[in-house]
Amino acid sequence: MAPKTTNIRLEFDAEVLRNEIFDVIDFASFQRFWQRFDHFLADRMVWGHLNVLDGHGLIPSEFEDVDGQLSYQAGEQTYQIAYDQLVREWVISVQ
Repeated sequence: MAPKTTNIRLEFDAEVLRNEIFDVIDFASFQRFWQRFDHFLADRMVWGHLNVLDGHGLIPSEFEDVDGQLSYQAGEQTYQIAYDQLVREWVISVQ
């Protein structure tokens, strides 16, 4: 189970996609970002590695908007975060 203070670490090898998270301001823009992220991952066939991370509660899922914040699951925990805090709270690194 992920601790309540855990950071989500998303690793990209594309600077353009990494920078798109700075444009997330609401649920619609988050969905566009996450769809691009999904396509980025599928193109690189890294699902096996992601399944391992997901099993450790390190990949967020089950997204929805709750009172103007992003709500998501990571492992068995549910988190809420302001959209403008995603860049700071989710550690984004470029490989």
